[in-house]
Amino acid sequence: MSKAIALSPHSPEYKGISALNIIYEAGLDRDSRPILVLCADNLPNPDIYDYDLILSFIMGRLDEFVENDYVMVFFASPARYSPGWFWLLRAYRSLDRKYKKNLKALYVVHLSRTYRFVFDLANKIISPKFARKLRYVSNLQLLKSSIELAPQFIPQRVIDHDRQLPTIQQHVEQQQIQRQRRPLPSLAFGKSLEDLAALEGNTSADFVPKFVVQIVNHIKEHGLDKEGIFRKSPSSEELQSVKAAFNNGMKVDLSQHDIDVSAALLKVFIRELPVPLIGLKLSEAMGALPDASICTSDTIQKVKSKLALHYAEKPNHLGLLKYICQFLRLVSEHANRNRMNTHNLSVVFTPNMIRAEEVTSAAYINVPDTQQSALADAAVYLKQMNQGMVLVQLLITKHDEIF
Repeated sequence: MSKAIALSPHSPEYKGISALNIIYEAGLDRDSRPILVLCADNLPNPDIYDYDLILSFIMGRLDEFVENDYVMVFFASPARYSPGWFWLLRAYRSLDRKYKKNLKALYVVHLSRTYRFVFDLANKIISPKFARKLRYVSNLQLLKSSIELAPQFIPQRVIDHDRQLPTIQQHVEQQQIQRQRRPLPSLAFGKSLEDLAALEGNTSADFVPKFVVQIVNHIKEHGLDKEGIFRKSPSSEELQSVKAAFNNGMKVDLSQHDIDVSAALLKVFIRELPVPLIGLKLSEAMGALPDASICTSDTIQKVKSKLALHYAEKPNHLGLLKYICQFLRLVSEHANRNRMNTHNLSVVFTPNMIRAEEVTSAAYINVPDTQQSALADAAVYLKQMNQGMVLVQLLITKHDEIF
């Protein structure tokens, strides 16, 4: 059984398969790792499409993410067309160590008993270690307790299928979720900058929380030359433990933890700000921006003016943005060792800084959208992130001129 080879983005088949939206980006998880969604319902008619090309396309998309930690959600049902067992086993075998190494978790949702047997068999034969990363999830409410997906990334037919599940099964699993301990009020992550400033008794417009300064200083001292800093994630358990310590107001010795813990904490802090550090409105208001390397003084002035207008009533956000971009500029100056130039840093930080406003929990499984609009939303998200990356890279590269 031969392995598939990744399909090149420049091949003529790539664009056609891409339009099917079989695999797409869906924001970040609570540890600030990219989420990829694989949707079985978007698989096409095998009488029309070559499924070996489909597999090559999926591997080509994964190639864009395998150098960094990521998680994947696989919506296994419903499915208009079901590939055969032989193709599934070949697909599983093709996902060698390159693809599995940095995949931190695979959530398989709505998997039938028959296909679960195939998954379990593949794990025993091909990759027993990978089984530890596999999470079988029977409904969307249970998925929500593990990973947050914005409604626009859940296809309508998946939602409809979920609503048709037996009510007894849904009720038992919802009770399990409700029994989980509610987190204590936070003193750090998830708090507004205004609340954090009040807790510290700081009225400066350039306020930066003390624990954020501690994290940044630790990275400055121990992480500037770390290859791939901000790309790798620590164990989720260790990250959540240190985060909880900060939230409880405990003294934290970051030197007792790997530098990747500090790097992840900074991303998670930005990600969990109640009001996004930049936000989609500002990013879209900036419009199309040139590459930082060819940016003119007129463009710099335009950016400065729009920043001043946007942050007129949010001085704490502007102060934090200035602080973070100045730090990231310093990180980029060590790119010959850490390989994190301004482009790579913008790829990592943009989804944390620029995001849609948080949705209500009720909206998670109650989306009045069509399947077509769900696909369009995923495409819009990708466009927004690409536009945002140009802005973030510009803010880092031209920090001294803009701020």
